[in-house]
Amino acid sequence: MAARRPPVGNLPADLTSFVGRADELSQVRHLLSQSRLVTLTGVGGVGKSRLALRVAHQLTRVFADGTWWVELSPLQDGALLPQAIGAALGLAERVAGDPAAALSEALAQRSLLLVVDNCEHLVPECQELLTILLRAAPGLRILATSREVLRIPGEQVCEVVPLEVPRPGVAHDPDSMAGYPAVALFARRASEVRPSFAVSEANAGAVAAVCGLSEGLPLFLELAAAQLRRLSVEQLARRLHDRFQLYTLHSAAVVARHQSLRAAVEWSYTLCTEAERLAWIRVSVFAGRFDLEAAEAVCTDERLPGGKVLDALAGLIDKSVLSCEDSGGVLRYSMLDTLREYGLGQLRASGFEASAGERALRRRHRDYYTALAERFAADWFGPRQREWSHRIRAELPEIRAAMSFSLATPGEAAAAIRLVGALDFYWWGCGATLEGSLWVERALAADPAPSRARVRAMAVHTRILISRSLHAESVQPALECVELARQFGDPADLSEALSVCGLTRAHAGDPAGGIVLLDEALALAETCPDRPITMALATLCRGGAALAAGELRQADAMATRSREVATAHGDRWWLNYTLSLAIQPALLLGDIARATAYGRQGVVGCAALEDVNGLALMLELLAWTAATEGEHVRAARLLGAAERQSRANGGNPTAEGFFGPSHDRYVGMVRAALGGARFSTEFLIGTGLTLEETVAYVHSDGAAPEPVPAAPVSPAVGTSPLTRREHEIARLIAEGMTNKQIAHQLVISQRTAEGHVEHILAKLGFATRTQVATWVLNRQDPGGGALYSRHR
Repeated sequence: MAARRPPVGNLPADLTSFVGRADELSQVRHLLSQSRLVTLTGVGGVGKSRLALRVAHQLTRVFADGTWWVELSPLQDGALLPQAIGAALGLAERVAGDPAAALSEALAQRSLLLVVDNCEHLVPECQELLTILLRAAPGLRILATSREVLRIPGEQVCEVVPLEVPRPGVAHDPDSMAGYPAVALFARRASEVRPSFAVSEANAGAVAAVCGLSEGLPLFLELAAAQLRRLSVEQLARRLHDRFQLYTLHSAAVVARHQSLRAAVEWSYTLCTEAERLAWIRVSVFAGRFDLEAAEAVCTDERLPGGKVLDALAGLIDKSVLSCEDSGGVLRYSMLDTLREYGLGQLRASGFEASAGERALRRRHRDYYTALAERFAADWFGPRQREWSHRIRAELPEIRAAMSFSLATPGEAAAAIRLVGALDFYWWGCGATLEGSLWVERALAADPAPSRARVRAMAVHTRILISRSLHAESVQPALECVELARQFGDPADLSEALSVCGLTRAHAGDPAGGIVLLDEALALAETCPDRPITMALATLCRGGAALAAGELRQADAMATRSREVATAHGDRWWLNYTLSLAIQPALLLGDIARATAYGRQGVVGCAALEDVNGLALMLELLAWTAATEGEHVRAARLLGAAERQSRANGGNPTAEGFFGPSHDRYVGMVRAALGGARFSTEFLIGTGLTLEETVAYVHSDGAAPEPVPAAPVSPAVGTSPLTRREHEIARLIAEGMTNKQIAHQLVISQRTAEGHVEHILAKLGFATRTQVATWVLNRQDPGGGALYSRHR
């Protein structure tokens, strides 16, 4: 019996048990079978996110490409919505073009469920992007949560209503209350706080009173149950009742349900110690998850000493205000939006002295993440790149918040310049070039004053443009960066500015002019032994300029020197790019074995660092070496494997800019050798390789993964023995759908879908679904050309 496929996706684990909502779960699953967009609406605290997460967990094995969770509450800038979704899906950024179009292209052939949580503050942006994605990706289904309907064509809205509560004015006993979902949730949470708790004859009335006051809102019940650590349920009911009477006198115009939740949150706040209240207010400036070190940096002052922050956070966890989870050995804390909004409201209304006001706290928050980014920059060139890339990705919501604060607050823009420059290697080293471009352009425009920090930010800007193959656009910023660096006279800054400017000149068609600048950069790098990345950059760029000038042996020598610097310092990311440079002169000098060895080493290194950009480039270059040796089948499959990685990245960098002519030449060579139909078949096999299969294939001796026979000549293109329904199912097979997914898509039974697939295979004389997919694609393009251009 075959092992079950492990679920694919990034769904967060349930931190607490899920109670009730059986009818709603069934309803949402049914709506998702009928519509490609379902939006859960309802008031804050009603349980929209928990319901969506439970549905997603139930559907983990239904979608071939997984179920994925996108948390929008930390995202305040709607322009970054494509990047946020792409990051959640594990997609690297596209190096050029429109991010929405890149995301659409990456999802076009996928079958997945995307859960987009907390859309209400980004409704216009969600309307636009989700509409684009649904049109581009027929296998995509979206489950959204929002306090507001998204109003997208085809949207099915499911209002999440509060849990049913016991009727007031009626005597209650444990048996009669067992069927109320609000009671079940309260009892479950109460037993988690106090294991001996159970609904009894003695406390049934008090439990009914608490649930009635809650109006059936789960968040209310969670907050109330947390108080049973220090109160009996009877005391809890009396205090809540008194609190509500007082609150109602001052809030008569507020809708009852909102009034109930507000009163419960306020009551939880009043029950906190002074230290807990201060911590609640101050951690409300965090956009998402944070660790203890960050909390201490933001919260600590004379009123809340650093040694008391941990105890205050623990108290907030006990009261269900904060939750925490282990992330790689570090506890990270988070807070529901409703509770964060309350904390910010208290901060803004509390009249704190300037040292503890919102601006001061947000400045502390920004300074902490700037210091973190500068530690990242100082330590990036070395053996801890994997750890650092994961850390910065995890902190990205907070970094964005810090950047937004600096750009939106008068007098703070210089700090944004410093922060964006410190993240240099994240932007172009970890596949975030488009987002980096957005932030660096905003920061440079906001603070035009000359500074060393501006030199670094301008260098980042130029490097991003080069990585996006915008060589002509990078020339002027590169020259300005060099001019500013000369004013400040720091040799490392000037060397790096000259390196980038020299490479820009070389790729823009002036290799001789670029080499002059790069030779100066090399001389300056020799004077900076304490900054080895300066030498690594200068030698790599000098090798790139030599390659552009046709100086192959000089390019090879520079690649070797840069590689030696990276190896000496335990760096893997930079090493991979020196290998990608070294492949090209070795290939052109006829040393195919050495080029192949470099490529294989680079594939392993890029895969280990999850560097999708680098991996796609390595596979492409290995395809070139295979084509040069006449291994055209291997070359086509490697091109397909490169395409699969590039598709996750939204495009193929080797098909653009400096690499474009060579890319087109090798593709043409392989297609001419194999013929259009055979090229398409082999290319398609390559696109079907997983990452592990790709790495194994790269290191094989040419024996490919089990080849799929080419589609038979008969039935001929233009004729088909299939019925209209069978054609529809063949198209879905070509999109990668399983029989179960086909049944779901066409609203037929799985057995019926299996029967159709068997008929298709029999009529076409095929043995595998991949042959069917190849046949479908060849019918779309008999010559095989359109397949490649469509994926390019």
